[in-house]
Amino acid sequence: MTVREIHTGLVRPARSEIATLSRIPVASIVDALGKTGTLPYCLKLQTPGLVVCGSAVTALGPDVTVRRAAIDLAQPGDVVVVAAGGAKDRSCFGGVTAAHMQTRGIAGVLVDGMVRDLAELRRIAFPTVARGTTPLNYDYPAGREDGAVNVPVDIDGVRITPGDVVVGDEDGTVIVPRDQVAAVIATAQASMRAEEEKWWARRGQSLGAVQQLADSGYTII
Repeated sequence: MTVREIHTGLVRPARSEIATLSRIPVASIVDALGKTGTLPYCLKLQTPGLVVCGSAVTALGPDVTVRRAAIDLAQPGDVVVVAAGGAKDRSCFGGVTAAHMQTRGIAGVLVDGMVRDLAELRRIAFPTVARGTTPLNYDYPAGREDGAVNVPVDIDGVRITPGDVVVGDEDGTVIVPRDQVAAVIATAQASMRAEEEKWWARRGQSLGAVQQLADSGYTII
């Protein structure tokens, strides 16, 4: 698919909403979304202990110049999404680019593919989600004829539209559609409060599960 378009306009959620999402566990966000928007388990946070959260600026394809255009258009707090087609044979992101992005205030990167310089990514604490690592990178240009910036991209069946919010922690990564951010925050916060109150009330008590299973036909021996 040849797109060859660079879109410079991007509508983002409020910074306060993104900050709030960054403090909500991904698991709670997924529940609030009705179990949708979750990226596959193989797209993992490669920088343990960090959280990635920000508006998506998309780069279609693995080419370095296309990716740099996305970086140039990203604002502080954004997450660059590199839709590299899930390629596992070569990396298309590394420590030098991460350090540059960090100086621009970019909040992290999601790479549908491989990265390298993992020790450097962890040393500078740059939130990085990817399928894995390999030291072998591309000979550039690579796929520039099919590149684009800030177009909707699909990763394993999950649509990411520029301006959607990428949230990732050590449980996984979820995409929150821009127009659902406020509702997801409200639902997740209410559910977390209710769950905390429920378990606080039950502390030290039997959960009644044996009786429930007996009532459903289990034989209790």
